[in-house]
Amino acid sequence: MTTPTSVKSPGRPMDVHREIALLDAALDLLAEVGYEQLTLTAMCERATASTKTMHHRWGNKDELLTAALHRAAYRVIDQSADVTATGSLRGDLLHNLAPNGGAQAQHPAKYLSGLLIAASDDGSVGRMAKDLVRLHHARLAETVLGWARERGEVGDDADPVLLADLTRAAILHQVLVADGQVDAAFVESLVDRVLLPVLTSRQSGGAK
Repeated sequence: MTTPTSVKSPGRPMDVHREIALLDAALDLLAEVGYEQLTLTAMCERATASTKTMHHRWGNKDELLTAALHRAAYRVIDQSADVTATGSLRGDLLHNLAPNGGAQAQHPAKYLSGLLIAASDDGSVGRMAKDLVRLHHARLAETVLGWARERGEVGDDADPVLLADLTRAAILHQVLVADGQVDAAFVESLVDRVLLPVLTSRQSGGAK
């Protein structure tokens, strides 16, 4: 899905390629420098566009960033279509959470911290940032738990929201607090020590 944004334009329509270039520049710079250091000048320079051109479409930094986060949300939804089935819940989680091999994009620390800082804003950029944070891992959780229910690995009460929240929280902690990497060893530890025990605890308890 490539629709860049649904935000209304305060001025005349912008060429779609220039608009996408500005939105992508905003996302790239968010990953490189974080939210607080993100400037309109830098975004325009990265997209080889003038600030005058940008202001024909968005009034300020937060309007542009809101539209960029909207575009990022579309990407997250598109990526969830790439979830791979391996035949087991453990395999599905290991494969799709794996760095460079699964359905989930691995984001740098500045992007994640920038997203959380933006989420603290009371305006539209904050709402969009919160929605984007919630989207990460949500579709993956729904998909793999659906397959696991069909195989009888988990019960109907297995909660995809809890799975997404635990996964997201562990990854944010690993990257932002522990200064670590989301590598294969981390993913395996997360799956085996946290996710699977939580998801299968009631199933196992009912079988005893």
